[in-house]
Amino acid sequence: MSPVTRRFVLVSAVFAATFAATCPPAVSTTRSAATLTVEDRTAIAEAVAGIGLYADLREWNRVRSYFAARVTTDYTSLFGGEVATSDRDALIAQWQGLLPGFDATQHLITNIVVEGAGNDAVARSHVRATHWFDTRFWTVGASYLHRLVRTPEGWRVSAIAIRRLYEEGDRAVLAAAADRVNAAAK
Repeated sequence: MSPVTRRFVLVSAVFAATFAATCPPAVSTTRSAATLTVEDRTAIAEAVAGIGLYADLREWNRVRSYFAARVTTDYTSLFGGEVATSDRDALIAQWQGLLPGFDATQHLITNIVVEGAGNDAVARSHVRATHWFDTRFWTVGASYLHRLVRTPEGWRVSAIAIRRLYEEGDRAVLAAAADRVNAAAK
């Protein structure tokens, strides 16, 4: 492709994106059926990434701020069992009973794609979550599905599902971390 053709393609793409972003919709929609705004998409992506970041930093009040009052979790692809629904404080207490037992955790959440309209949204993403305990580690590569609802306070996560893609390291560090938390509590 010649430099002139590349420039034309780039200018055309920028024009089309600018035109689409600045033109009003052809059909009037109500708030409940409206497509998500850029601000909505940004807030949703922040909630998805923020839960992982602030859990890793052990800033539990910030983690709490991203959740709806009731949260459904589906960890069945990792641990078996059943899909569970609990209040957000119970979920955070569960995480507090494990994550502080690690020397470090890091949830790298990438490729967040947001879909939805009105007051409901779904965010799909990849996660690579590594958990360190002394010289051992356990890493999970997976895809996330977060369901979010619009509340008066903003977008809140009402459900999380993880689909395991691969694991590396030693899964036994989970029990070691839980033991460390329990020992510290005594």
